[in-house]
Amino acid sequence: MIRLDAPAVTRDATYYNYKLIRKIALRPESKYSYMSTALLVVTALYFIYGWIGLIYTVVGAVLMLVVHALVLKITIRRVDQLSEKRWTFRRDWPWVGPLPIMDTQLALFRRLHFHLTLVGCCVAGMFYPWAHSSLVISMLYWHLWLLTPRIRILLTLRRELGEGVIRLESKEVSYYHQ
Repeated sequence: MIRLDAPAVTRDATYYNYKLIRKIALRPESKYSYMSTALLVVTALYFIYGWIGLIYTVVGAVLMLVVHALVLKITIRRVDQLSEKRWTFRRDWPWVGPLPIMDTQLALFRRLHFHLTLVGCCVAGMFYPWAHSSLVISMLYWHLWLLTPRIRILLTLRRELGEGVIRLESKEVSYYHQ
């Protein structure tokens, strides 16, 4: 005879308890100003360099997105291969580019973006002797533009321990401790 009132017990169940430490709201005004700076720089490069500036602006944006994707993929594979599936290409403003779609450790996020900042600037600098100046300017600009929301979050969370977990959403960033 089967008893229906006895609950099934699993010995290997894992429960994660996260305590919300901080929520950082992403104001719509900052998103609009973030997007308007992109349009402003594209317009400025068009007026300074003409159509070639506009073309190199698009090329610079694509190159920086590729550089960000490659650097993050290589660094994640080297540092923490298990979290590689948690990162994907995102298009929800202000999160553009390869970013975590799930919770990620703050220490890992800091380390990856430190590498990304250095390598991205070096790649843009490598093009300096040979490329058109509008390509170098646009590569450096798109690199910094893509990193701006992330750096803002990292600066806001600079005093927090790296043991925490962050979750990036389109309207807020949540910081948790286990």
